[in-house]
Amino acid sequence: MRQSRRWLGCAEMYFRWTADCPEPQRLKAGDGRELLQAASGERHSLLLFSNHRVYSCGDNSFGQLGQKRRQNTERPEQIQTLATLHVDLVSCGKEHSIAVCHKGRVFAWGAGSEGQLGIGVCKEINLMPMKIKFPGDIKIVQVSCGHYHSLALSEDGQVFSWGSNSHGQLGLGKNCSSQASPKIVKSLEGIPLAQVAAGGNHSFALSLTGTSFGWGSNSVGQLALSGEKAKAVKIHKPYSIGALKSLGVVYISCGYEHTAVLTQDGEVFTFGDDSSGQLQHSPQSERRGPQLVEGIGGPVSMIDCGSYHTLAYVYTTGQVVSVGYGPNLTSNPTHQEAPAENSGVTCLLSAKDLVNIQVKDIFAGAYANFATTHQDPRSTSVPMKILPKINQINQSQVQKWIAARRNKEREEAKREIGTIFSSSACLTASFLKKRDAGEENFIDVDLNMARDVFKKLSEVPWISSLIITCLRDKIIKDLPYNSSHQDALLVFLLLPECPMMQDPRNFWESLTVEFAKAIYKMNTESFEFLKKCWKSLEVSSLSALVQMLKTTIIIVISQLRNPGLMMQNQRSLKVLLEVMKRVHKVNHRLPASTFIINELSDILYFFVEETKLFYKYSNQLPSESSGLVVLSDFLFSFNLPSKLMLMQWDLCAKLRCDTMAPQGSMRPELLTLRVRRSHLVEDALRQLGQAENSDLRKPLTVEFINEVSAKSAGVSSEFFHYIFEEMTDPKHGMFVYPEKSSNMWFPVHPTFEKKRYFLFGILCGLSLSNLKTVKLPFPLALYKKLLKKKTTLEDLKELSVPLGKNLQEVLNCEAGDVEELYMYFSIHWDQRDVELIPNGISVPVDQTNRQKYVSKCVDYIFNTSVKPIYEEFHRGFYTVCNQDIIRQFHPGELMKAILGNPDCDWKQFENNSLYEGEYHKAHPTILLFWKAFHELTSDEKKKFLLFLTGCDRFHIEGLQFHGIRFRCPQTFSEEDNPRSLTCHSILDLPKYSTMERMKEALQVIINNNKGFASWT
Repeated sequence: MRQSRRWLGCAEMYFRWTADCPEPQRLKAGDGRELLQAASGERHSLLLFSNHRVYSCGDNSFGQLGQKRRQNTERPEQIQTLATLHVDLVSCGKEHSIAVCHKGRVFAWGAGSEGQLGIGVCKEINLMPMKIKFPGDIKIVQVSCGHYHSLALSEDGQVFSWGSNSHGQLGLGKNCSSQASPKIVKSLEGIPLAQVAAGGNHSFALSLTGTSFGWGSNSVGQLALSGEKAKAVKIHKPYSIGALKSLGVVYISCGYEHTAVLTQDGEVFTFGDDSSGQLQHSPQSERRGPQLVEGIGGPVSMIDCGSYHTLAYVYTTGQVVSVGYGPNLTSNPTHQEAPAENSGVTCLLSAKDLVNIQVKDIFAGAYANFATTHQDPRSTSVPMKILPKINQINQSQVQKWIAARRNKEREEAKREIGTIFSSSACLTASFLKKRDAGEENFIDVDLNMARDVFKKLSEVPWISSLIITCLRDKIIKDLPYNSSHQDALLVFLLLPECPMMQDPRNFWESLTVEFAKAIYKMNTESFEFLKKCWKSLEVSSLSALVQMLKTTIIIVISQLRNPGLMMQNQRSLKVLLEVMKRVHKVNHRLPASTFIINELSDILYFFVEETKLFYKYSNQLPSESSGLVVLSDFLFSFNLPSKLMLMQWDLCAKLRCDTMAPQGSMRPELLTLRVRRSHLVEDALRQLGQAENSDLRKPLTVEFINEVSAKSAGVSSEFFHYIFEEMTDPKHGMFVYPEKSSNMWFPVHPTFEKKRYFLFGILCGLSLSNLKTVKLPFPLALYKKLLKKKTTLEDLKELSVPLGKNLQEVLNCEAGDVEELYMYFSIHWDQRDVELIPNGISVPVDQTNRQKYVSKCVDYIFNTSVKPIYEEFHRGFYTVCNQDIIRQFHPGELMKAILGNPDCDWKQFENNSLYEGEYHKAHPTILLFWKAFHELTSDEKKKFLLFLTGCDRFHIEGLQFHGIRFRCPQTFSEEDNPRSLTCHSILDLPKYSTMERMKEALQVIINNNKGFASWT
């Protein structure tokens, strides 16, 4: 039988069992030594003592004893070749041996025909230990030997494999043959590993998060594969074992064709071959996969697998038990011939064998078992296998680094920092959270702790500089962006917390740009996991990610004018914006303003953007590699004025594409409405109903029949003002107003045909696409619905304050009070009582269903009751507007874009105003004007604005001129009234000399503001 290892305590005694001597033999190491570790192959054993010397015994047919000669030996003899080394670890394969010294150097000897020694050649017999060469002379902290292959774990978290790959046990892929030198198992890169374990022809790795990865032979289920993979005979790359995920695995051990795992609760699960009873599964069980081993006698703290059995230490009773028995020494050692009748749970060491001593470690082999002990009856600690760890940051280490002053101290600190910050696995391992068995928390790293540690390190210049170098030269280049293992992707959550990632002094080697490129290149599976993490991030961590991207985007924008780097910067900008877009898409915690980058507006040029959009719509965009950035794809990063400009440019490009003639381009036409002022709604709706959809996307001009023809913005502004005023008038009943002066909503039982709501939607789309603000008294709920956002009780409060308040009181009622309201699942809305659920009038609202009742009320009013006519409105609106563009607005933005700003800053209005000709700010007539203007009421000022611009409200700041352009017509006298040119906000103001005349003139224009007297 086989063995494993452990080092604790200070006793000399150990126990041994062999196939030809099944009773435990009590042995002493002698000379004050203790046995630290034992390892057994098929017919040989290695013993590592506390003086770090290695002894060997058993079969030496292939030189596996390392004794310079091929003869066998029954008594352990020291391996002299290793005498000068401080050996810390030993491991045995079937016929080969490996030792690791304290410096992480690895030596191998014995059978090497399959390359299992890793010395670069396949040689059948190797009598002397030879050093294995690893890339970069990396330090190895763990080794594990299979029958004909070997695994190693380095201090920086890399897994190496070599030897036979007949069953995929090296984890290097299908097309990889046996290897005579160590190769990196790339599929495991970036994963913070705790252990590697090799079986006969299969392999396992265990991450620090408790995730198990298996690969190699699965001929008898030794990998515990499930689902579609369950029938696989072999797996050529590490695969996350779902069946073990919820068990809380803390240790894995592999036999020839079976595997055992130990959980944090002290339970043992086994799977694979059971021909020798090594699984101890119920005979009635037909289920493959991990099953609990019963009958062990208590919770277990250590396990180790031999080829055909499993050892376990039951710490509550002090017993060492064996599950199953392997073949006897003289039989052919293949599991098919192993005697199943020997199976069962056998106590190998009991309390009577352990008087005044305690078991310290257990080791199982093919034909030999070992148990080490220590004399400390007062000890209450539970013995466990302690494995060497990959390098990690801890708080004391951080303080040591910061305090390092002497050359030796600083050199050691540099080596440690260099290792950790060059390895995604080590960095992730440094900040792992403890996860309970079965816990589904997928963000396994403590980002707050990481932020604190990174901040401390960034404040020390030499450390900060070293970390930047390590990140740039190693981690960022090797980011595991396509890893199929979630543990490897946790580094993408850690790096944004590091201030050194966005140091502007390192722009040309920008870490953030390369970080973003890695995310951009992620496959669907990897990105889905990252997206899931982003959704669950705390606000502080999500903000750190966004700010890191924003800072770098701003730097890239500032460098766009550098001709030599134009293409490189464009590609970088595109990748950064694409990643920002992905973050924005999953964001539900940060305010929308967090994503706005005002500097992007500085690179907006109509001709450039419109041309790019035209190429996009005509399928002529260059390839991805060109780095061409279509800015309208990233509207979320623009402020509202820029969004609206890009929306208009998008319409222009689409129109240009639609009207492109075979011989060349045609100037886009206009959509012209000719209406009578007395029949405004009738004329407009008739013409809109007859228009082609493509015509509705053209710029709008309006002509009022029998008035001075004026194809100007001012006329269309007035048109929208009055048509919406007429159509939303409560007296017509096209919309319902729950209370006087409240907002309006769609009626449950409309008196108008559905087409009218479709045309109303077209009008709303036209007002937006032509940048005309209107008074449209809908609540925010309308804009949420247009953007497919969920409506809430808060939206209902905006529509109907009394109803919203009553429903809120239902939610606020204390237990037992709801029933006293005598409410049922019905609602009175739009002058009718309606049941919210089948037979709702008979279903009372109580403590348990009140949330459902309120949700049903909100859903009924905003959705189900108005579905047919809202859908018509929605269809009309998006007949004009581009859904892909509008959906990048937020509800509040879309509302503001349509309604404008009804609250006018009149003082700013004065400050913005311009003066031509002989007029100036201090001119007597101008002084009279402003004095008279500011004495007007708020409504009168808005009527003046309607006269001046054709609209009674300002558009959003930064989109249009908010002021008056004063002109002094030479042909005007004091008897004339002012005249406006609405498209340019021009006011032709006569030189009035008295306040009386000025006030009289203002009253004339604000009370007679329909129609236009003059145009240019």
